[in-house]
Amino acid sequence: MFEPSIALYDDQVNNDVTVAILLLALWAVLARGLYRLPFRKTAHKLRRASRWLFAGTVLAVLLVPTRLVTILVLGGYGSHFAMDRLWIGMPLAGVPAIFALVLTLPRLKRFAVEEVPDRTAAPTDEQRLRAAAPAISLPARAAAIGSLVTLVRLIFAPAPPLFVPVLVTLAVVGAWVLVLSRRHRARTTGGTVRPMLHGRARTRRNLLGTVTVLALVAAYAAWDWQASRLPDSYSMMDHTMTYGSGPAAGHGHLAAGSTRTTAESISVADLTGPRTGTPDKRFTLTATEAKMNLSSGAVIDAVVFNGQLPGPELRVREGDLVEVTLVNKTRNVPTTIHWHGIDVPNAEDGVAGVTQDAVAPGKSHTYRWVAGQTGTYWYHSHQQSSTQVRRGLFGPLVIEKKDAPQPANVKEFMLSSHVWDTDKGEVTSLNADDTLRREAVAPGTPVRIRLVNSDNFLKTFTLTGAPYKVTALDGNDVNAPTDLSRVKLPLGGGGRYDLEFVMPDGPVRFADLAAPQAGLLLSPDGKGELAPLTEVPEFDPTRYGTALPTEFGPDSTFDRSYELILDNKPGFFDGNPYYLWTINGSVFPDVPMLMVREGELVKMTIVNRSFLEHPMHLHGHRVLVLSRNGKRVTGSPVWLDTITIVDGETYEVAFKADNPGLWMDHCHNLTHAAMGMTVHLGYENVHTPYRAGRATGNVPE
Repeated sequence: MFEPSIALYDDQVNNDVTVAILLLALWAVLARGLYRLPFRKTAHKLRRASRWLFAGTVLAVLLVPTRLVTILVLGGYGSHFAMDRLWIGMPLAGVPAIFALVLTLPRLKRFAVEEVPDRTAAPTDEQRLRAAAPAISLPARAAAIGSLVTLVRLIFAPAPPLFVPVLVTLAVVGAWVLVLSRRHRARTTGGTVRPMLHGRARTRRNLLGTVTVLALVAAYAAWDWQASRLPDSYSMMDHTMTYGSGPAAGHGHLAAGSTRTTAESISVADLTGPRTGTPDKRFTLTATEAKMNLSSGAVIDAVVFNGQLPGPELRVREGDLVEVTLVNKTRNVPTTIHWHGIDVPNAEDGVAGVTQDAVAPGKSHTYRWVAGQTGTYWYHSHQQSSTQVRRGLFGPLVIEKKDAPQPANVKEFMLSSHVWDTDKGEVTSLNADDTLRREAVAPGTPVRIRLVNSDNFLKTFTLTGAPYKVTALDGNDVNAPTDLSRVKLPLGGGGRYDLEFVMPDGPVRFADLAAPQAGLLLSPDGKGELAPLTEVPEFDPTRYGTALPTEFGPDSTFDRSYELILDNKPGFFDGNPYYLWTINGSVFPDVPMLMVREGELVKMTIVNRSFLEHPMHLHGHRVLVLSRNGKRVTGSPVWLDTITIVDGETYEVAFKADNPGLWMDHCHNLTHAAMGMTVHLGYENVHTPYRAGRATGNVPE
């Protein structure tokens, strides 16, 4: 296995698909030509056609090992990138190619070298019968059918386990070829070649075939459209459930597909934070609609907390009892607050239809939880989050260490990288600054940048002008970080970095490479110029810092294991056509709930076969990265709550099931989540009383 990259993986997939398309096109042309070979008007034309068909068949046969090479190259990324192609594509291409090599080519060669004394003479009956033999045309037609099915399977790729889809696919193609073989044998009944259809009969046959194919496609599309429509009201407990693999697999709780509870079943609504006690920190966040301006003057039709863009920074200390009251003063925007990366009790998680009802306009809701973690986090709406976060319902949150006082003169910058829909189109900014922000910082001052990617997509940042350390990932401290310079920092949607450095005598430039003309410029006098770095290597957090013992690791025995294969395919979601982003071949609500039991050690393998990155965010838990692309972490332990898996990558992560509830695990490209790239993690004997759907007012994404 080698280290994948976005460009390399995309190129390899494109190479494989290109060869598959070439095979289909070539075998289709050959199948047509070979089937018509007996009807050449003269023996000379039959010989000339045989030569061209011989050369084309040789080329098609040679393309088969070429396809094998492209599949094996994809296999270098891991078995999940190649096994479906290998088990389906190669038999469907290789078996007909072998028959073409053994049966078709020798017969075509005989025609190609036969003497033709009279160039105008018609082929003899014996020549026509030999040209109509199934051994000549059937392998090419079988290869064309196999290539067509292979291409369909590339578009609608099956997810593991592969045994059933492989068996069904091969059986369908085998049956199709069997029918064709009988028709081929019937061509030469009675010692003559049955003539081809012409005129109206041929037109009727072609029209009937076309109508049949279109009717089948339309019937499938209609079924898929209807099946994709979400009910007006549904419970997350309606999911089917899966129990993974490992020693604990097979332990169940509620009956699959049931909303019934048992005497021992715990309601999500009861898994709250402390209901009593005086809060150490109390906040009120008021949601309103407003026209907001970026620093350039671009206008946003926003929904904001407390009239700010982003919302106000909430700063608490480790161990604090935190109380936040959400007041909804919008006209028509029901909303919630989710505490991204903070392992709050399940009832405080803020997911509409899962852990609470959305807060309607004119209503309020109070969240209470104890700050048990430290670091940089953020909060955002989890009701129609794909639109509400985009419009501004988010803000930063910092949990300071209880027993680690900060230097008095530290200069801190909280930056949220976001993309806004404005009257000037899409605009990228840091907070509300889409122009260069200048700040005066005295030399020798400790500086900390707390960075949040509140956007959907992977972003890349650089810091120029001073050596710096990445001191935290997703709020989790890096052990023994070392100085960095001339590197770029990739950060997926929802992720966070803490950067620290000492202010030098000259300027320092922090930039989002999506908008390098903007960013943050620090200098002793607030002036000066410094161009941002652009073409530099990427920072790799799995090779950074110093190793440290952890509670569990790659060699631990896991109670339960799951595989999540991220992919894409055309289809419908809730009645709308999309190029879907799938988990194990399906989208919500057809992705089974992942079941765990409290106290279990759970391992997840996440494979991205799609053509975009996916920042997968598991609510209520942090995960430890065990390996990336088959290579174990060699630096500081990497604890994350949002793992960005770029296309072509495989991550192995693990977590302790220590926070009972019903939790979302979804792509934090919130547009992808809104199109169904969502799975749920369910604990044994936990149920939710809440319902989602248009009729309920609860729409999580």
